[in-house]
Formats: sequence, structure tokens, C-alpha cells
Amino acid sequence: MTNDLIDRLASDLKPTPPRAMERRLAFAFTIGLIMACIGGAILLTAIGRPFGAAFGSPMFWVKAGYTLAFGMLGLAATPVLARPDGRIIWPLAGAALLVVLALSLGTISWMADDWARPALMGGTAMVCPWLITLTGAPILCALLAALRTAAPRSATLAGFAAGLVAGGFGAWAYAFYCGETGLMFMAVWYTLGILMTALLGAILGRLLLRW
Repeated sequence: MTNDLIDRLASDLKPTPPRAMERRLAFAFTIGLIMACIGGAILLTAIGRPFGAAFGSPMFWVKAGYTLAFGMLGLAATPVLARPDGRIIWPLAGAALLVVLALSLGTISWMADDWARPALMGGTAMVCPWLITLTGAPILCALLAALRTAAPRSATLAGFAAGLVAGGFGAWAYAFYCGETGLMFMAVWYTLGILMTALLGAILGRLLLRW
């Protein structure tokens, strides 16, 4: 009986194409990024943020590089953590080192400005993290939908990695509309927005990706 049951269960199995999970995540990421760029453009334009407010300035490129680094680290971790045997540390450790480096350089810059409050708060500190999370939300939703078909070893870590992708690329898209030019502002408020998105991904991953 047991062998017959196993044979019946296995009779309809089809081989999974090579790197099927990676392709599924890449497709979800692409769709999410397009939606984030379009949705972010509509949202930020509607609240009066001009496109390219600080484009071309040295600080714009710093923000772009910083945020893309988080997104790429998340992209490296997500496909691995989507698997039942997935275990990966270096991208998450790399993200932590990025935060420490940014806060260290930001603090040095802030000291050079005599601890001036505008260097820390700018004019948009209270909305910056929330707008980053909103901008990255379509990417997070798309990646979580793709991960629903996977079997991650840790639903929380897989969701966190997806949130890191969403936060990094959401912050990158937001940087095109952000006129803040303080290094300490980026180190604190951009980092907070990315972290909020990653933690949201961890919470949603724990709820939606369990198997």
C-alpha cells in the first residue's frame, strides 16, 4: 500500500527547470521596480517633490551608491534564503557594515558642521523614511508573492532579505526626488527607511511564507 501511494504521488511530478526560482524572483523584482518607479513618481510629484532635485551633485551619487548597495546585497541573499537549505550570512553582515560606515562618516561630517541641527534633520527628516518605505512597497509585494511559491528555511530571514531589496531600491528611486545634501541626513534617515522596509518584510515574511 505504501509503495502504491508513493508511486501515485510521484506519477505526476515534472522536473523543475534550472534556476527557476532565480528567474521567478528576477521577474517579480523587475515588475516591482517598474511599479515602484511609476508609483513613486506619481506620489512624490503629487506632494511637490521635483524630479532631479539634487541630481548630478556629489551627494546624489553618494546616496545612489549607498542605497543600491543595500538593494544588491538583498538581491544576493534572497534566492539563497528562498530555499529549504538556504543559509547565508555575508550579505546581511555587509548591510550592517554599510550602516556602521555611513553613520561613522556621517558623524564626522556632522562634527565638522559643529553638530548643526539642519545637517541632521534637513527639512524632510520626519517624512523621508516613510516615503522610502512607500516607494519600495511594490517591490516588496512582488517579491513576497514570488517567495510564496518557495520553501524558505527561515520565512523571517527570507522576508527580511526581500525587504532589504525593496528598501534599497525604494530609497534609490526616492533619491531622485530628494533635495537633501547632508551626509548625516542620509546616514540616519535613509538608513532608517531601508531598515523599516526590511523589518516590514521580515514581519510579512513570517506571516506569509511559513510552510
